[in-house]
Amino acid sequence: MNPAMLHDKFLAACLGASIGESIGLPAETLDAARIKAVFGRIDGPLARPESEEFHPLPAGSTGRQTEATLAVLKAGHPLPDLGGFAFHIKDAFNRYPNRWPKTAAFPWPPFPDEGHYTFAFALPAAYRLSGKADTVDTLAEWLRSYTTVSIVWQQGTWIYLRLLACLFEHNPHTFDPDLYLKKAMMFVEEADAYFPGDHKIKRRMHTLDGIVHGNLAEVAKTCGGVDSAAENMLAFVGAVFFHHPVDFRAAVTAAANSGGHTGASSYYVGSLVGALCGTGALPAKWSATLLERERVETAVATYLETTS
Repeated sequence: MNPAMLHDKFLAACLGASIGESIGLPAETLDAARIKAVFGRIDGPLARPESEEFHPLPAGSTGRQTEATLAVLKAGHPLPDLGGFAFHIKDAFNRYPNRWPKTAAFPWPPFPDEGHYTFAFALPAAYRLSGKADTVDTLAEWLRSYTTVSIVWQQGTWIYLRLLACLFEHNPHTFDPDLYLKKAMMFVEEADAYFPGDHKIKRRMHTLDGIVHGNLAEVAKTCGGVDSAAENMLAFVGAVFFHHPVDFRAAVTAAANSGGHTGASSYYVGSLVGALCGTGALPAKWSATLLERERVETAVATYLETTS
């Protein structure tokens, strides 16, 4: 594909993810009813109030999802390595502790068991797959080289990687959500074949296949209230994107108001819409409010310059 278009979509995926996180972050871990009681409806950047679990943050703030993205991009040579990522994410953890939960402690390896916040490893890999710099088989081997991580993490990162690469190559004007759903299920089977031994994601995605056309509130309920489990996060994000593939604002606010781990779900939804539609789809006011916009743009530009 056109290199300039791929660069724009890669930037949009990274920026869209951070913008999405900034919209969903204030409501993190609240259920939909509590979000409505506290915020009315989240329709744009808001400050995060202090709670027992989280530090207060001003509107436009981001959290650990964006810090993971930045750590991945800094560790990419051209694909991120575990040691480099660990160095950069630990540095971010020490510099910005208020972006993590109050009780957070730095883990080793820096991957929550079966969690999702380091699925950002998929971003540069998807870029390289779409740009023909790597193949499906070489990327599978790269993920298999991380022997200290869970199978669920490998499978989840793989599905996210394949979806991003697919969206980079699609035209938003001719995008078919039903075809996307079929490809998503194909990528689930692919992940199960490349990284065998755990079927939680496969089972949850097959459950989603039967309800994705329905109400997102029911999807969220089926997905554990959109908790931190990788299989629930992937399935819910896929459903939101299915409903709003080319409308960044609608997709992100749908995730942000659905409850659960809203910072993460809004992050992933924002990255998918950005990957499909490019930077032109990102709301200008939300982009201007994003406090870490310059850091994200600089990290993406540096990655592209040093790996091209």
